[in-house]
Amino acid sequence: MLRYFKDKPYKVVVIDNSKKNLGFAGGVNKGAKDADTKWLLILNDDIEFESQKSKVKSQKIEKLIKLAEKNKLDAVSPVLRKLDGKVENYGYKILPFGKINLIKELRITDYELDGLTAACLLIKTAVFKKLGGFDEKFFAYLEDVDFFVRFKKAGYKMGLANNIEVLHNHMTTTKTMGNFKARQDMVNWWRLFFKHREKFKFNLKFIVERLRNISGYIKTVLEFTYE
Repeated sequence: MLRYFKDKPYKVVVIDNSKKNLGFAGGVNKGAKDADTKWLLILNDDIEFESQKSKVKSQKIEKLIKLAEKNKLDAVSPVLRKLDGKVENYGYKILPFGKINLIKELRITDYELDGLTAACLLIKTAVFKKLGGFDEKFFAYLEDVDFFVRFKKAGYKMGLANNIEVLHNHMTTTKTMGNFKARQDMVNWWRLFFKHREKFKFNLKFIVERLRNISGYIKTVLEFTYE
């Protein structure tokens, strides 16, 4: 893939995290720091372009760029499809009691979305840098939710490329990490609340949802302990 992109109008940044785990947020920020292209493509390690051929990968990237520029978008995501063929999401809404509602039907318009998943996200490099990239306090999980709250607040425009699809082997990495995700979710929802209080309502439903986070964390701890 690197050989293919060598003579193309793309810059591939390889990040070496062998000395220190920077987390998803820190790793992406480090890569973006050296990016001087107009567009930045953020990818999870479990995204597939449905073909091992670099040509197919680059064609989808080019289509994303053309769609974004045609519609004057600052960020765009393809449709994420799971291995069973079902759509994972078309973006999401943030519910006031502190939960993400993944949009799984195309009845919602782009301007009503609260955000796009960063699993496969094309964004203007200048916009990403101007917003300070991902907040590295989140380390992993919900960093994209925080980012898009700031993105929308700044007046930038996002959209979905509903004619471009990629495969997402969702939770592939997470399954090997014990209670890590549950712990991150438990902590990061409170980070979101204190950072963006205007998005949430501190009521009984919010408290119940946070108790569910704690319960989920305890459950994974017990499962990991007795395996």
